[in-house]
Amino acid sequence: MLIAKKQRKENVAEYILYLYQVEDLIRAFKFDMALIEEKLVASYKADEVTSNAITAWYENLVVMMEKENIQEKGHLQFLINLIADVNEFHLKLMETNQDKMYVQTFKTVAGLVTELKGKNPTAKNDVDLGITAIYGFLLLKMQQKEISIDTIEAIKRISKWLSLLSKLYKEFEEGELEF
Repeated sequence: MLIAKKQRKENVAEYILYLYQVEDLIRAFKFDMALIEEKLVASYKADEVTSNAITAWYENLVVMMEKENIQEKGHLQFLINLIADVNEFHLKLMETNQDKMYVQTFKTVAGLVTELKGKNPTAKNDVDLGITAIYGFLLLKMQQKEISIDTIEAIKRISKWLSLLSKLYKEFEEGELEF
């Protein structure tokens, strides 16, 4: 909860990636709040009030995941909606050519995005493809799988794009960037 709040304000892509990880942790703990409190909430070493708030946050996510029937796989609807919003913002940036550095940065990954579309036809949009690619990469690293140099370089480029997109999205949300 604490990390999520901070990341939502600072970097929307990192926020989404963090919540993907939280969804997987909830699944790994089989939606068992006792385990979640023992393994996750306790690790914050927070005071009682903060611990209660963190527990309530996890409980809320558990309930939402169960209601949305994504116990095995999938992502929370509010994350899907947020990705769609960020993608709309991305399309608006491309359409208006308002930030030339952004347009140039995206052009450097456009070929990768097209390639990813072929590998992940269920992805809903460019931002979804980028987030999914980075999350898949992070999972491979955690599993200590071998990752090719080409994949590492591709992920660096996608990360740079999503980082710039997140920065501009933050400016837009704060009213510092208008179309």
